Amino acid sequence: MKKLLISTLAVGALFAQSSNADLEAKIKKLEAEIQELKQIAISNQKKVNPIAANNHIFFSFDLRTTYDRINQHTTSGYTYVPTTQNPDGSVTATLTHKDSKTYKSNIFTNRIILTGVARPSENLKATLKIAANNIFGMNSESMYTPYQNISWIANESPDDTNVRVKEAFFNYHFGPDNGFMFSAGRRPATEGFPANLRENDSPSSPLAHLINMEFDGFSFEISNTIFSKISDKFSDLGTWMKFCLGRGYSSSKGKWPGDGSPAYSKDPLKNTDFGGFILVPYDDGQYSLWTETVWAKNLKGMNVISATPTTITMKMDDLGNYFGFNAIFKANGIGDGINDYLDDTVAFISFALSKTKPKSGKQMLGSTDKKTGHSIWIGADMPGFEDGDRWGFNFVRGSKYWRSMTYGEDTLAGSIAAVRGKAYEVYYNKQIIPHLTAGLRATFFRYDYSGSEAFFGVMGDPDQQVYVDKASDIRAYIRYSF
Repeated sequence: MKKLLISTLAVGALFAQSSNADLEAKIKKLEAEIQELKQIAISNQKKVNPIAANNHIFFSFDLRTTYDRINQHTTSGYTYVPTTQNPDGSVTATLTHKDSKTYKSNIFTNRIILTGVARPSENLKATLKIAANNIFGMNSESMYTPYQNISWIANESPDDTNVRVKEAFFNYHFGPDNGFMFSAGRRPATEGFPANLRENDSPSSPLAHLINMEFDGFSFEISNTIFSKISDKFSDLGTWMKFCLGRGYSSSKGKWPGDGSPAYSKDPLKNTDFGGFILVPYDDGQYSLWTETVWAKNLKGMNVISATPTTITMKMDDLGNYFGFNAIFKANGIGDGINDYLDDTVAFISFALSKTKPKSGKQMLGSTDKKTGHSIWIGADMPGFEDGDRWGFNFVRGSKYWRSMTYGEDTLAGSIAAVRGKAYEVYYNKQIIPHLTAGLRATFFRYDYSGSEAFFGVMGDPDQQVYVDKASDIRAYIRYSF
């Protein structure tokens, strides 16, 4: 009996070993088949996605309702007030004394942005943004100024309810590992770093300390992938660069010139063109150094034709050229694991320089001589008091002849990037629920000189007697984006 039991167990164990081996082999075969099916599915998905994207534009919607409490105080003295529009297009102004005055305003605005993105292939993407940015109850088409809706600022400065093209461009990647990129169209050129932090948005391409205005043009990027092929050192440094070209003013008179000249013939002024490049020599993901260099020619402004002790006659003219440079050191997290708060803090220091080169006998920023200005911008964006909120601060100081490329002010009271003097700011952004955010911001200006955001001619003269010397903007907003 014992022998029979032992034999039975031995036979059972033998069959069990055979069954386990077969089962293990079947499992391995099944796993291999699953992996093969996954690779086929991934390959098919890559083929299907571009086809699906080619037939669809993916839209997002952004609505921001804002309240601004603005205070501005002007100095007293003599200023030239435009009184006569002359037949040749010049303006005659009369010397007038103005007392110091405080201006206060409460403004509600709606900004609506509709974004469409299409991606017909892995290396080609097109983006379209249309926007309306209006002040409650206002349409200024026939009021106050002909410059209100100029294309550089039309989407950034609230005004009427007209819908305009904010961005319309494509990005085409090509070359080794798609390391080159070419783009053309109406480029994203506002709310670059570090201005995007205060707006709770992703950054655009130009650095906002030097350029924060919309433009039409081209760009060409050389990624770190290409630099890495030159040397492994570039791979470690994270080096990349981008070249940009754009036009800020076209001398074309349009289809039906009022003076009887042929369609699209040139007006007396010259084209205003911009060129420059962004160079990032170092970026390890936490610490980075970004630089931006810009040239512009034939910049516009009011040039003095004649003057008496009581009047001045001015006309828009090509005044000269411009050079600008900006370098920003950024820390995306401070230290290495000191604490969660510092790990989630973004801090930066930015230095910018501008230089004007007037044409012979013409004035830029009130002078026929070359003038150099500079500005420093320090700030940080930090975690708030609970999940979904952040707060930050900015401090900017600009010199007498500092001139940033911005006309669409980043606050309704003025641009902190362009300030000739000092600007102080603190802000708080909070996510209420997914897709719904709110924020508070307080900005204070102490101007030492006039003309911070004026054109490059007479109005950009820092030595004018009458100008805004103190200003503030207290802002609150609620925003839905999806």
